[in-house]
Amino acid sequence: MAGAAHAGTAPDFDTPSKAPVPRWAMLRKNEVYARNGPSKDNPKVWTYRVADLPVQIISETKDWRLICDPAHGVAWVSKTMLQAQKTVMSTGRLELHDGPNAQSPVKAYLRPNSLASLNKCARDWCKVSVGGVDGWAPAASLWGTAPAAVCARPDPFANSPAAATPTASVTPAARSAAPAAQAPERGFSQPLAMLSPR
Repeated sequence: MAGAAHAGTAPDFDTPSKAPVPRWAMLRKNEVYARNGPSKDNPKVWTYRVADLPVQIISETKDWRLICDPAHGVAWVSKTMLQAQKTVMSTGRLELHDGPNAQSPVKAYLRPNSLASLNKCARDWCKVSVGGVDGWAPAASLWGTAPAAVCARPDPFANSPAAATPTASVTPAARSAAPAAQAPERGFSQPLAMLSPR
């Protein structure tokens, strides 16, 4: 149970970090090893190759975080490889509006799987910026805004350890086959260029 909070302070949660779970974060580097357990003794399941990729923390230990990525892959990463969330990813081709409603003018289009800086969210819409352009998009169309857990925690008694098979909703752009002794790479396309509305 979360601890009682003093007036004006954030509450402590009953987790190793005292932060809520689930919560959002992003990858700190262009090379982040994902493992099937919370230890360097556990084998790598893949390597992330995209810094600033938003991920959801769905469980944690003192030094490790179980994360869910945009392809719904689940694996453990060191807490030192994560930082506070500042980005979201488009789940499809999105219109960026001048205001937080579908009737406001369209300023630009965001390509699928694009990373964008997250400014704020209000009334189910979020203001994002990328490539010198900012605008509003529906929160439901952005990976990195869901308040509930997106991925389920893996069954510790299942044959396949903490690495769920990615779904087709967001396909990794660079997840090549690799020898058994080498973890595959897991990259995500991030076309940061904006498209003109016309």
